Amino acid sequence: MKRKTKARLPFTVKPKKKYSFPVPIPPCSAVSVRRGVGKLKAGRVFRVGYYSKMDGLDCIWLVDETGSYDQTIDHELLNKFFEIQSVAKERSLYGRGRPQFSPMGSEATCVR
Repeated sequence: MKRKTKARLPFTVKPKKKYSFPVPIPPCSAVSVRRGVGKLKAGRVFRVGYYSKMDGLDCIWLVDETGSYDQTIDHELLNKFFEIQSVAKERSLYGRGRPQFSPMGSEATCVR
């Protein structure tokens, strides 16, 4: 007798709140810090990185100026401590077939 296997899906909970940005926020979107939070300086700009299937769509990776993945937050903290500078038109949430992020000063790697 064969056992049926379930498809493995990432753990994602649909948000209960309404945000001023699409949920999940598309990768390559630019966000800046509203006020000084811990080690973050107000006005520092990050890009939203590609999502991980293991983490789910509520775990947002922030990419710093050098193009490396710096830290993670969720949509609630993004809405509370960050200001959305621009929302990208990136369609690939997980970054399959996309190049790595380049430093902010160089040519952009995201679809705009």
